[in-house]
Amino acid sequence: MLKSKGRGSLAFETIVYNLRTISLGMQIVVLLLFLISLIVKTKKGGIKEHGKVATGGYALAVLSVLYMLYSAYNLTISGRTPSVIYTHGLFGAISLAFGFIFVINRWRWKTRRNMRILLALWVLTFIGGLSIYLTFTGRLP
Repeated sequence: MLKSKGRGSLAFETIVYNLRTISLGMQIVVLLLFLISLIVKTKKGGIKEHGKVATGGYALAVLSVLYMLYSAYNLTISGRTPSVIYTHGLFGAISLAFGFIFVINRWRWKTRRNMRILLALWVLTFIGGLSIYLTFTGRLP
């Protein structure tokens, strides 16, 4: 699974691997929270509960970024950052910015169309991050 490839100590690579794994776990929980918020909206909780659950998911997504930034920073400093990480980071930054607008803004901008665009952008970012994670752990070529 993890082998030192002459780029740093095995302990350092283990720490970075653990941070990536924690971040992935948090992002999976975020995805589940977003799905739960959709169910809550359609079932019994209404729009207010939907907003609370989705805001909780957004807050957890922001927290998970802190774990990812350490890993991305070390890759950038070492000069071995694949270009796909920059694309993933751009989509992630746009998703977080739009999410922030949803959290702080009132209802006028919160249309179903805009929420679907944000969800699609977030899922695209999630899939990109998952593929990067699987590549770094050696599970994808």
